Amino acid sequence: MQIRSIILYSKSGEKRVLDFRLGELNIVTGTSETGKSALLDIVDYCLGRDEATLPVSPIFNTVAWYAVILQLADTRILAARPAPGPAAKSVTTAMIEVGSDLGIPELSELRLNTDSTQLRQQIGRRIGIGDTRSEPAAGSLAAPLSANLGHAVLLCLQNQDEVASKKILFHRQNDRDIANSLKATIPYFLGAVPEDQAALQQQLLQAKRAQRSAENRLKAAQEANQAVESQLQSLLGEARVHGLLADDSFTSADRDMVIEALRQASSFRPARPSADEEQRRQELLLSEQSSALRRQLRSLAEERQLLNDLESQAAGYSGAVTRGMSRLSALSLVPDGFPGEHSCPLCGNELAEPDPTVAAMHTTLEDLRGQLDSVRAVQPRREQALREIEQVSARLREELRGIEGALSVIAEQRSEQAGLLGQAEAQAYTRGRISAYLSQISTTTDNGHLQHLQADAAMAQQLVQGLEEQLDNDAVDEKLTHSLGYVSGKMTSHARFLNLEHGGGLVRLNLKKPTVVTDTPAGSTELLRIGSGKNHVGYHLAAHLALHQYFTANSRPVPRFLMLDQPTQPYYPSDMAKARGRLEDLALDEDRETVTRLFQLMHQVVTELAPDFQIIVSDHADLPHDWYQASVRYNWRNGEKLIPTTWLDNQPAP
Repeated sequence: MQIRSIILYSKSGEKRVLDFRLGELNIVTGTSETGKSALLDIVDYCLGRDEATLPVSPIFNTVAWYAVILQLADTRILAARPAPGPAAKSVTTAMIEVGSDLGIPELSELRLNTDSTQLRQQIGRRIGIGDTRSEPAAGSLAAPLSANLGHAVLLCLQNQDEVASKKILFHRQNDRDIANSLKATIPYFLGAVPEDQAALQQQLLQAKRAQRSAENRLKAAQEANQAVESQLQSLLGEARVHGLLADDSFTSADRDMVIEALRQASSFRPARPSADEEQRRQELLLSEQSSALRRQLRSLAEERQLLNDLESQAAGYSGAVTRGMSRLSALSLVPDGFPGEHSCPLCGNELAEPDPTVAAMHTTLEDLRGQLDSVRAVQPRREQALREIEQVSARLREELRGIEGALSVIAEQRSEQAGLLGQAEAQAYTRGRISAYLSQISTTTDNGHLQHLQADAAMAQQLVQGLEEQLDNDAVDEKLTHSLGYVSGKMTSHARFLNLEHGGGLVRLNLKKPTVVTDTPAGSTELLRIGSGKNHVGYHLAAHLALHQYFTANSRPVPRFLMLDQPTQPYYPSDMAKARGRLEDLALDEDRETVTRLFQLMHQVVTELAPDFQIIVSDHADLPHDWYQASVRYNWRNGEKLIPTTWLDNQPAP
């Protein structure tokens, strides 16, 4: 897969189409701020990156859509995405269209028909990326990782912050989880990991689960078989204690006889005591009678209390009447011819307020005597009523004591029945334990069953071993070592061609970091410890060219292009030098030679792999060599830019 065209659509419907040659070196040269570096971000975005990294400026705000046309062996793919807004953090919508003679559509023909994930999956499948999900190590919290187009694109892009870096080697390597993704997927892209790794790993995972299950069943059966004798004797003792065995003298040690005895014990069904209905009816009747007697006794007690209260009241009244009669009894001392109520009976003097007449007091005395006689006449009847109440109460209490005695007898009988029920429950519990254990040992203690479980465990182990052999890490490591050996040879050759520092030793990739390592007389040295940005650019170029030489030679599912942004930046420090980009702008002959060699190496590799590999370089350099000028596709100087300035004037009104 190579890049045929990059297209920008303005909001007014205009198009900016950049065509690139397939299988060749394509150079976009120009001054600063012409949009050269945005080409790499546009390709990255159109190939499914969600994060919005495109420039935000008035000129870029005129763009409505970005698109690339990709050339495959027998077809073309249009991958287009709407421009992210100035405040957008990410975009997931996309458009994909496939056709053998696909042309460049108009803005009105663009439509959203997929998302970034599906876009990567569809393009990835078309370039041959298979199901390569990699299961994490046991105990790891990492999710399974599937190689996709996004991982392959990381090997095809180098922006200006990456191409001269000594800390990272691959595109976005500093982003979260990208380094781990590279380490997990590069072995697949190098061909060290089998295409059907995901399916094999899933089968291996299931086979290991089945193996653990078979081994657990076998272990449980073996442990149960070892403890069966003691457990059988223990259950036999429990059955004897709870009366489940008809023959208490049974002491056989033969397992079959013990099992048979326990089966009989588990089938034991005692006569469950049931409550006598007549007893229940009698208990209910006695309870009702007891309640009625208690109510009658309470009523009699209330009547007794009432009579006692009347007795107390009558006694008090009689005392008061008697005292009144005693005072009036003095009338007998009044002489005949008493002058009347107006004179004092003792001295005969006139009274200020007259006393009652003697006749009136005699009348009152007679009334009191009548009332006292009435009270005394009632008292015998009240005493008779109290005696009758006491007699009835005594009789009722006697009846109540008899009824309560009968209820006590019934309660004792019920307690005895509850004890029998408790024994029945204990027997039922023991029978349940015996039945459960007999059902277990009926399978786990059988020799044939144990042999069957052993055979299942052995077959599961063989299946796991077979799958592990297909996913043999040693075989993967051996294949990876072979692939990296090829890449190392190419890297070493390129480093020597570029006269890089420490390039005389063996140069290779270290995928654990990942980074470049080169051998020196003092030992291995990583890229991080090699000085000068010029060397960093050279080693980046050597590594990526060597990888793509391997990918192309071995038909690996990686896009057949490499995009480099500003690889000569360490050589053109001043704005004037960047604007002109000529060799004479470089002060040192050594720098002129190295810059020339950088592009010569790109040109040589592309020519060697033609027509299967493409390089697109955005750079300030504008070298005079014929082969270089023939590779220049766009020279953005003297006002020429990626986005025409007229788009600002033609932008539709908001």
